[in-house]
Amino acid sequence: MPIWRGRRPSDRIKAVLMGKVELEDEEPGIQSACSKHIYDGARSILAIPDKEKRRRALDKLPALIRPHVEREAFRLFMIKGKK
Repeated sequence: MPIWRGRRPSDRIKAVLMGKVELEDEEPGIQSACSKHIYDGARSILAIPDKEKRRRALDKLPALIRPHVEREAFRLFMIKGKK
């Protein structure tokens, strides 16, 4: 018998990142695991040199996860800009 009840944690993380479940509806442990993927996504977006290409990349994200990636990208941009 697995130590978790219901769906496996990796399946729950995947569901959040695919935009099938809202991040806020998950437990703190799942939210924390998703935050690393959100950070990585924001870094990938910021690595794109062209503003229009960045917008297109953001448009491809699922609607439920996009605001989190945008917020993280903005946070990283502000940190980078202050150096």
